[in-house]
Amino acid sequence: MAIHLYLDEGLTQQISEGDFSRPEAESYNGTDGDIKDRQLYVANEQTSLASVIDAAQTAIALAEPRFADGELIIIDGEQMLVESGGGTANLTVQRGVANTAATAHDAGTTVYSGYDYTGLVLDPIDETGTDEAVWYRLALTQAGLDTATQGAPLNLGDKAFQQTLSFWRRCTVLPGTPVQNKLDIKLRLTGTENPIL
Repeated sequence: MAIHLYLDEGLTQQISEGDFSRPEAESYNGTDGDIKDRQLYVANEQTSLASVIDAAQTAIALAEPRFADGELIIIDGEQMLVESGGGTANLTVQRGVANTAATAHDAGTTVYSGYDYTGLVLDPIDETGTDEAVWYRLALTQAGLDTATQGAPLNLGDKAFQQTLSFWRRCTVLPGTPVQNKLDIKLRLTGTENPIL
């Protein structure tokens, strides 16, 4: 999926997806027990145009490397298909896909992964050893964490390509928890990816 979790509202700190290169990490006091809340964000992969493009140009430069070959992207209201250059900052695209009009776009304009999502569900999971997924509570608001069920999934609903969703995570570490580097609690995001056609 071309949707990611982020640590910040500006969507500059993407959380790693399974390789722990950029985890959502905090330190906790396991001796006395500790509770910490954090707001996290869900958004489509995105960047911006590095330079102006005219209505006919098929080679486009991005501010950051993004997207995959064969992926739909959207700039303003125009959809494009990435033909080559996926994973780099220089793409070759097919313009005006899905009967959208090919138009000029300014440098700095946001480029989104061109997919909407339905039925998004976020689920805390623990894949190895004892199951500490119950350390997590998830809710749409910080106040909702007080009544959220430990280890339960959170229904985020539907998300349009340009929309950013937010949710809250509470991690509760019980008193007497031994010192450890806990790496196996993950947040799994599932849903249906729908091209904007």
